[in-house]
Amino acid sequence: MDRNIGTHLSGVLYREYPGHPPVTISINHGSVAGNGMGSFLKDNMTIRITGGAQDGVGKGAISGRIIVLKAKNGQGRFVDGSVGKSLAYGAQGGLFLIQGDADSRAGIRLSGAEMVLGGRITSPVDDRVGHLGIHANLKGFAFEYMTNGRALVLGDPGPWICAGMTGGAVYLLLQPEWNFDIGAIKRRIAKGSRVVITTLKPEDVTHIRRLLGEYEREIADSGQAEEAAWVRSLIESDLFSRFVRIIPESQQVEQTISTE
Repeated sequence: MDRNIGTHLSGVLYREYPGHPPVTISINHGSVAGNGMGSFLKDNMTIRITGGAQDGVGKGAISGRIIVLKAKNGQGRFVDGSVGKSLAYGAQGGLFLIQGDADSRAGIRLSGAEMVLGGRITSPVDDRVGHLGIHANLKGFAFEYMTNGRALVLGDPGPWICAGMTGGAVYLLLQPEWNFDIGAIKRRIAKGSRVVITTLKPEDVTHIRRLLGEYEREIADSGQAEEAAWVRSLIESDLFSRFVRIIPESQQVEQTISTE
């Protein structure tokens, strides 16, 4: 009956039981939820899935938490954890923790929510071959028309990012060992975008450590000790040298690294 998992229940609880205790929906064992999971999510609700989800996860979310983690397959390996198109479309609040990759337009019109996109680079980036979206962790047009919120990307954000971005911040992990450096980031920013790449400020480091801490706890609780250890090592590292941020030109105070 609940075609968009969590949506109907969240609405009923908000209307009929305001101030209800926290509610968690857990969908396990490699399940792949259908379109619109967690759309318009409200307070005091968590949706946690081990497997994956299709398009429109968390569309228009007001609050709550949506967590999509990898699931253990028949060979004992953790796989998937990915979501479809338009993750968190227009989400005004809440926290999204996505371990795998995301299809196109992740974070489109993001309007105040926060997200960690944990899909990781696993082989050297070679932009000379073209078709950046095929090989990237986010498949194109991420953070299009973003107006507020924060997005933390641990892999390759893909091509045409930040088109029409007017607010918020995107944090990207520099990985020169995989050829993912400032030059690669500049090649991924959509032409005509009025954004800049800058170094972090102290408040950015605080936000990144908090988001990574939320992500690490979920990974550890799911039994992925090796991945959790990698995230912890990142938390404990010099984040000023590991990350850069993308913000709109209109929010820039002082420019350290510029892009057109």
